[in-house]
Amino acid sequence: MPFRNDKREIFANDNKLYSNYLKDKDLKFIRHYGKMKLNTLSAEELSDLTILDHIWKTGDKFYKLSLKYYGDTRYWWVIAFFNKKPMDNFCKVGEIINIPTPIEEVIYYIGKE
Repeated sequence: MPFRNDKREIFANDNKLYSNYLKDKDLKFIRHYGKMKLNTLSAEELSDLTILDHIWKTGDKFYKLSLKYYGDTRYWWVIAFFNKKPMDNFCKVGEIINIPTPIEEVIYYIGKE
């Protein structure tokens, strides 16, 4: 199953802004990943999924929810993307977070070209 960096462009960044860092680390460039290209799910695609509700509690993190619902912490970004929350700290205690399942179908829909 693909992970979040699988389809991202990798480029070498040798911008002058990093010149001191590059010199200190004896590097020629820094490897950066390009922006993720993800698709919004259509109504038909959403109807194929099961959406579980999770009430956000103190101590919750996307990676913990990913482990709980998907069995793997690496899919935290799916939950973040689906809920339009770039990071955990955008969630509030008591807020309902939607967990789309099964993960294989969600990955297929948001990553298809």
